[in-house]
Amino acid sequence: MKGFWKSLGFKVLAGVALFLMGIMIYAASTGGFATIPATITGAIITPIQSALAAVSNGVSSFFSGLTSGSQLQRQIEEQNQVINELRQQLAEYDEMKRQNELYKQFLELKETNPDYQFADGRVIAIDPSEKYGNFTIDVGSLGGVSPDDPVITPAGLVGVVYEVGPNWAKVRTILDPSTQVSAYIGRNRDSCISGGSASLAQDGLFRLDLLPRETGTAVGDYAVTSGVGGIYPAGLLLGEIQEISPAADNLSVYAVVKPYVDVHNVSSVFVITSFAGQGGSAEE
Repeated sequence: MKGFWKSLGFKVLAGVALFLMGIMIYAASTGGFATIPATITGAIITPIQSALAAVSNGVSSFFSGLTSGSQLQRQIEEQNQVINELRQQLAEYDEMKRQNELYKQFLELKETNPDYQFADGRVIAIDPSEKYGNFTIDVGSLGGVSPDDPVITPAGLVGVVYEVGPNWAKVRTILDPSTQVSAYIGRNRDSCISGGSASLAQDGLFRLDLLPRETGTAVGDYAVTSGVGGIYPAGLLLGEIQEISPAADNLSVYAVVKPYVDVHNVSSVFVITSFAGQGGSAEE
């Protein structure tokens, strides 16, 4: 409390009080407040009016700012709603486009292979640590899919179904060593069987083993499924020969193959749920 009496604020208040008392004494001695010079009155009143006006304008601006901010927030929310609706429409358009493309490919495959029955699927899960590119699709037993059903795209064989749920299926790609496909070379019809390795899979490649030692197979030739075994129909494209090397036993050679389908980046596939000769053995 003692500090207040010595503060600048107290001194200012005291000065104003003394000034006002002087004005009152002057007014009493001269006949009232009407005789106070206008300049003195203006000197007192004008700063007070200016201060009040400044406060009033500040309050008005504050609430006006609140109103503008509220309107801006509503506009932002409306724009976000429009953006979300457009995104939804774009997603629906992309899905419709994908379905139309699949339908076109389906008709082309069906025309070429009238005995095939298909289920179309979309890749919904890929394990980042999966070195062979194995994946999960969004169609399963309810769509007619069963284990050992071949999985393809119009470009060629992708792999085979190995596990099925009601509305999903897991696919093992042709890069996986567990996926063994009986095949032959298209140009000279030399028989072989597919196999994979971790080192080749890193580059998106697999190998064809058990080619005859005297094979005439060369770089640039292509391989197709033979149909032997009844799991894969005959004639599905596998890939192009990149390299020919002697096998470790020196009794045969193997070929390094680049598949026609980039299994690491496939997004939509067809599952062949039925075909002529399924479960049996086809002639080469």
